[in-house]
Amino acid sequence: MLAPRHALLLLLALSTVPAAAQRPIPAGRGSPDAYAVPATPAPAPIAREEFARRRQALVREMGDGVLVVMGSLEPDADYMAFAQNAPFRYLTGVNEPNAVLAISRRGQTVEEHLFVMPREPAAEVWQGARLGAEGATRLTGIPARTTEEMEAALGGLLRGVRTLYTVAPLSIDGSSNPFQRPDQQFIQQLQRAHGVAQVKDLSGELFAIRQVKSPAELDMLRRSILITNLAHREAMRAVEPGMNEFEVHALIEATFRRYGAERPGFGSIVGSGPNSTTLHYRAADRYMQSGEMLVMDIGSSFNGYAADVTRTVPVNGRFSPEQRAIYEIVLAAQKAAEGEARAGATMGRLNQAATRVIADGLTRLGLIESPQATYDCARGGGTGQCSQVGMFYMHGLGHGIGLDVHDPDGGGSPGGFVNGSAFTIEPGIYVRADALDYLPDTPRNRQLIARMRPLIERYRNIGVRIEDDYFITGRGLERVTAGAPREIDEIEALMATESLWNRERRPEMVEWYRGITPR
Repeated sequence: MLAPRHALLLLLALSTVPAAAQRPIPAGRGSPDAYAVPATPAPAPIAREEFARRRQALVREMGDGVLVVMGSLEPDADYMAFAQNAPFRYLTGVNEPNAVLAISRRGQTVEEHLFVMPREPAAEVWQGARLGAEGATRLTGIPARTTEEMEAALGGLLRGVRTLYTVAPLSIDGSSNPFQRPDQQFIQQLQRAHGVAQVKDLSGELFAIRQVKSPAELDMLRRSILITNLAHREAMRAVEPGMNEFEVHALIEATFRRYGAERPGFGSIVGSGPNSTTLHYRAADRYMQSGEMLVMDIGSSFNGYAADVTRTVPVNGRFSPEQRAIYEIVLAAQKAAEGEARAGATMGRLNQAATRVIADGLTRLGLIESPQATYDCARGGGTGQCSQVGMFYMHGLGHGIGLDVHDPDGGGSPGGFVNGSAFTIEPGIYVRADALDYLPDTPRNRQLIARMRPLIERYRNIGVRIEDDYFITGRGLERVTAGAPREIDEIEALMATESLWNRERRPEMVEWYRGITPR
């Protein structure tokens, strides 16, 4: 089965997008930021022929049977935001709710069916125009019917079928679970209603296909990343002591929409001071103070493709010696991983390079005893040995990006990255004020705590994460996030420029929140 998959992946990789390039896009008149967005090819939607090749690649992983893929449901209220799930969008390009794709295979005979909501003027007054069956066929090339016809049509397709294929993995024993997603429940209902002998999950096969991004996908990702780069630049210029995190959060997400992103690709992380040491901090409601660090882990979603870019900056615009020391270690770790990134390399290899730099740097600062040092940690109901590095760097180095912000990338597979891989590298160091408070009470740990406590106090609440987005292409490694400054002098220089956003800021209104927050 590997050879056909690789052949189709090659076809995907050879897909083309229009080659005509624009000129670099300068800043608007009067902007203090002279940065110009790099020239990009003329934009174009992903062709329906590419979606067809994706479906063909998945069908080659099937035996006889029927594959059913369910799109996301209509939100509970029509004023709530809708977002299509990645597998359905990847296979069809349809971006409206309640749609279902069914593909039947019997030997070499393959039939595709698409079910969408019917045109309904009374509903469209509230929710907007629907594709309808005719519109869905024009968009996708798949014969489409309405969801009103779906039950009978699926019954016919599943008659006598032994295998129902899905990309919504079910529980291991096939038992009913009230907490399953709607698509998982739908597959179980189909299996029981039509007496299908087995359900086979193809989500792993689909992930393998999605590892290689076509030129059209890389183009969408590039635009999403360029928008995110601009959001970082806007935020760096705006940040100042006394602001609330939600002001920066608002500016970032406003920049996304201003340049055509559908929405954030994930919940924007904007955390200052102690919040900079919380990996996935969500509240974004703290007033920032001079002398603190601010972590901004953000990404727009452009045509469904999510960027993921993190920058860490000093709230007052100038790095203190302690902040600089931590930041330089993280940046060096990222660059060490970059040096290992190429086709054939694995994320594990990159992580080893980054972790080695972090371990050496933490040792130099005295935050750990040596690169190999351990401490007594709780493990399996008893006490074991854990790396001291893990007290300050406790997450993976990176992940793929695409329709999901954590998309398949190939870096975790034995063959490593390939041309068309898109991924992040995001080392970090987080000196939490309570880093020593939860260690098991052992004689060795007591000695360690006594030695480390002054250093934790010196670097307390400094969290630094630097995350860039990369493509592997025929020309090698490309860092697509170069437009978002990461060198210390570049960050300080940009933060010293004026923010037009701040000209109309009303600090008295921002202070209203202080009166209602319990913190």
